[in-house]
Amino acid sequence: MKNFGFKNAMVFLILSATVALAYQLPFLRFTFYDQFAAAYQLSNTQIGVLASALNLTYTFCYPIGGWMADRFSMRSMISTTLAAYAVLTFAFAMTTNFTALLIIHFLYGFFGIATLWSAYLKGIRNLANEDNQSKMFGGSEALRGVIQTLMGFAFLAIVGLAATPAAGMKVLFIFGAGVCALFFVLALFFLPKTDIKHEAQAVVDETKYSVMDVLKNKGVWITILVIMFAYLTWAIGNAYMTTYTVQVLNISTTTASAIGIVRSYIIVLLAGVIGGFFMDKFTYKGKGFMIAFGAIAAALVALLFSAKVIAISIILTLVIAFIANIMKSTYWSIMDQAGIPVGMTGMATGIISFIAFIPDVFYGLICGKWLDDAKAAGDIATGFNQIFILLIICAILGIGSSLLLVKRTNDLKNMESPSSDLKPETTPVS
Repeated sequence: MKNFGFKNAMVFLILSATVALAYQLPFLRFTFYDQFAAAYQLSNTQIGVLASALNLTYTFCYPIGGWMADRFSMRSMISTTLAAYAVLTFAFAMTTNFTALLIIHFLYGFFGIATLWSAYLKGIRNLANEDNQSKMFGGSEALRGVIQTLMGFAFLAIVGLAATPAAGMKVLFIFGAGVCALFFVLALFFLPKTDIKHEAQAVVDETKYSVMDVLKNKGVWITILVIMFAYLTWAIGNAYMTTYTVQVLNISTTTASAIGIVRSYIIVLLAGVIGGFFMDKFTYKGKGFMIAFGAIAAALVALLFSAKVIAISIILTLVIAFIANIMKSTYWSIMDQAGIPVGMTGMATGIISFIAFIPDVFYGLICGKWLDDAKAAGDIATGFNQIFILLIICAILGIGSSLLLVKRTNDLKNMESPSSDLKPETTPVS
């Protein structure tokens, strides 16, 4: 957006920080798995139940969030999320009752998606113009990485200094609640009472869109496909690359964890910044995604045959993570070129997220079974090769989806009239 001054910078910070906190605090049970289990006296199964409660709520709340984002201001949605997370995280610190923890995770899921996700995407998109969408989304992803890294080191210090796991986890969650409360106050001061709009949105926002308008928009379905396959390459790779380096490459768990930190924090930061500039260089963003999907497919094919050369294999896992994070940090920026009107952003992102992230429910079960079967057969590498082949298929389908995006963008450009710069489209694009 032009004139990206202090006020807009604060909006950008608050939006990015809210998402960073909302998608870090509920997952500290994994970051500090053993300490968490000891502090709350939970079994592995119970921790798994908490994770399922959160993810299930996430899935069902995506459409709700899209509906709410179109009816309530960004300020009210983000403030509600921060207030809820402050209260819930404080409650998390004060109880060890499993039923209470389960309720907290259901509520984490609701406020983490229904009042946040689509409002966040809509807010970031409104801060940008058509020329810097990728930079804006990529920059937000990078800032989220910075905030989560700083919070992660703070949490690590708290747990390390605590006398017992229970004391450490209690102080950790109280600290997290305090940070949420701080940003809640900042949101009340700096988030505008009405949503930010650049000039080109003035006419667009007068149009009201229904669910059917969203479902009839071809660009919505193309966006779903691009995001689904980009997300899968990121999610599956992120979930299994670290354990691959241990179980197949036979490096130490300490070294694998160090590589995991590079993958989870440093690469996320670099990919967010570089990815935004990279994607904005393309007149047709679909071409940028075709290159990214193609590069990941090539790296995965190389990884299938490189296990005997450990250094090259490790480098390939980091390259795959870097490219996948470039796509993840910028895939929401394709909405303009897919022909999704700005006024449709709230409802569209809710529906897109609901469908595109459905594989989240299944891929863990499938990949887990492949690894268990391979381990039982005494050849764990076969299980990982099956996962890599799945990722290659996702990358190929991603190339096809990106090609559809290029065609869609080209069709929209051909439909534009000389007066389109003065009057944005006000009817749903089919």
